[in-house]
Amino acid sequence: MKLFNENNNWYRGNLHTHTNISDGLLSPEDAIERYRQEGYDFMAITDHNKFYKGIEMEDFTILSGTEIHINDYKTRKAFHIVGLNMDNEPTVPKEPNPQDLIDSILGQNGLAILAHPSWSMLSHEDALDLKGYMGMEIWNTVSETGSNRGSSESYVDTVASKGCIKALLAVDDTHFYSDDLFGGYIMLNSPSLKTEDIVENIKKHNFYATQGPIIKQITVKEDRIHIETSPVEQISFMSDNFYDADRVQKCKDKPLESATYIYGENDTWVRIECIDSEGKKAWSQIIII
Repeated sequence: MKLFNENNNWYRGNLHTHTNISDGLLSPEDAIERYRQEGYDFMAITDHNKFYKGIEMEDFTILSGTEIHINDYKTRKAFHIVGLNMDNEPTVPKEPNPQDLIDSILGQNGLAILAHPSWSMLSHEDALDLKGYMGMEIWNTVSETGSNRGSSESYVDTVASKGCIKALLAVDDTHFYSDDLFGGYIMLNSPSLKTEDIVENIKKHNFYATQGPIIKQITVKEDRIHIETSPVEQISFMSDNFYDADRVQKCKDKPLESATYIYGENDTWVRIECIDSEGKKAWSQIIII
């Protein structure tokens, strides 16, 4: 079974962006133009506690968005929830708990994303206890450039091993439009840039997250998973098994452009991580065995 529809197109998108509506440096119009010039096809404006209405252009789509949050300095936890494709602005209670944030987004028919869990210093139990969100950020650019906590890879694996399997996104979380720009994005496999097609394929986890490396196709057949990529130095098949001798596959004489993993009885899911010669990564979705 091939995971990506070869009749669909590939679209590049950033789903976490701030503008001067809240604490970003650029106006929404300038932010959109920067991403368009870089070759992006869609994005979401997700300003703090502000609702930005979606726009569907001929060759570019903006999903409606917001980011609502609780910064708890007593417990040292930050619950930041990105809302996508909502009908209207979510109504948040005056003194919300973290679940209220998610519920307010779901109440407007939106998608809720758990932002930068490692930056937020969330416990694994926090992710397990929250209900109704569909994804989490495995990579957040500004959390890396500003705090050295951009990667949530280990966090994702630990909560997935306890049954919390979500869509995985790479995002910029753009604020300063300098080193937090174009550092992480998703590549969506979709028939079109219509809002309904974008949202439907996000819901289906029909995309991968990347900093640059390309995942061309993933095929699951019998007891093996095969991946085809742009040239990379390493392909790792992460799972909820503690150890497998073939988990990490490295190039020898020339870069890798494919790899195969035979999964065993102790693997219940696998996700694939690729690293190119510049150290940039790509991440597949979690594949349930």
